[in-house]
Amino acid sequence: MKSTLTIDVKEPCKEKFSNFSKTEKGGFCQSCEKEVIDFTNFSDNELINYLSSGNKKACGMFKASQLKTYETNSIHSMTNSMLHKGIAMMSFSLLALCATEVKGQETASVEPTIELVSSLEGVVGKVQVVQEKYTLTGTIVDEANAPLPGVNVVLKGTTVGTQTDFDGKFEFPQQLAENDILVLSFIGYETKTYKVAANGNSNIDINITFDEYDMVLMGDIVIEGTYSSKRNIFQKIGDIFK
Repeated sequence: MKSTLTIDVKEPCKEKFSNFSKTEKGGFCQSCEKEVIDFTNFSDNELINYLSSGNKKACGMFKASQLKTYETNSIHSMTNSMLHKGIAMMSFSLLALCATEVKGQETASVEPTIELVSSLEGVVGKVQVVQEKYTLTGTIVDEANAPLPGVNVVLKGTTVGTQTDFDGKFEFPQQLAENDILVLSFIGYETKTYKVAANGNSNIDINITFDEYDMVLMGDIVIEGTYSSKRNIFQKIGDIFK
């Protein structure tokens, strides 16, 4: 059965999200006296699940590409498919583990026990590996080469981070190691990452350009009525074998 859900913002709000007081789900608009949910980082599945759970009268901020018609049944089918695949993989892993244990027991009963006698002469010293640390600074600009203030720069997997100043510049608050990944995000622009590479200099300075890729719209959410297509005889027969 084909079901769809259309999401739209009929009258985009002219307020600036950056002026709102931060909340757990987005920001609080003093003019409207309501919370504005930030949906810009939601996946299609997360967006449909949230708006299908009685939250259709919320006010939200979306990327223009998110305001479209979704096939809700395809999202649920994908979720079920992933669940079934996960169960199958777990079953296969358990069978492989049991086979390994049986094989190990058979081998132990056939192979003779071998005693190894070893001796060390002298003293073996400990080897300590010291990982190089780097101080990282940078400048972030837009596609017109204008500085971008307020860009979030966060160490992946942590809450450690900073923001660019009025000139688009930043200095990360802690030293970084090779292969550390920084996540750089700014509303209305595509999120970027930077991976720290080995460098002969302990100070690293980077320059990053953000390209605007998707318009951001904010306002009251409008949910169009869902519909279901009629199921043909082949779909009905197919349900019998599911």
